[in-house]
Amino acid sequence: MRIEAHGIAVQVPDGWEARIFRHPGGEPTLHAASFALPHSDGEFGSVATAMMPPGAAFLTLTEYRPDRELRPGTGIFAPSAPPQTLAESDFHPRTLLIARAGQEGMQRFFTVRERPFCLYVVRHTGLDASAARAGRHLDALSSLVGSLRVHPRPAGT
Repeated sequence: MRIEAHGIAVQVPDGWEARIFRHPGGEPTLHAASFALPHSDGEFGSVATAMMPPGAAFLTLTEYRPDRELRPGTGIFAPSAPPQTLAESDFHPRTLLIARAGQEGMQRFFTVRERPFCLYVVRHTGLDASAARAGRHLDALSSLVGSLRVHPRPAGT
């Protein structure tokens, strides 16, 4: 399934849920998960990651608003594209916004079409999560990130 809104488009893996939203006064955010997403959540999915089952994966892509201090294409936003693939070595428990037992995460910052983004991914690697499931989610996450298309910022936003 392909979803598109706010100048962001992705191909969502079969069996996954995804939405692109924008909180009032905020910037566009994509949430995608291998489990049912909550109806409401913050940009970095603290509600979703609190309820994710062992073996599950969650991805958020959130845009930042450029200003005098945050300039697209500079500093941590210097990379001009998201990672092409995700690897086991990209994930670590210290990368989590909220540390939770059995979870590990990764973050990457980049700029596409003068739009600065953070890609944040969380995996629940609980004891009953099989290596095959973790590998399957890694492939699905890489496919989802690889399908990302960003259009110029819509006028008036």
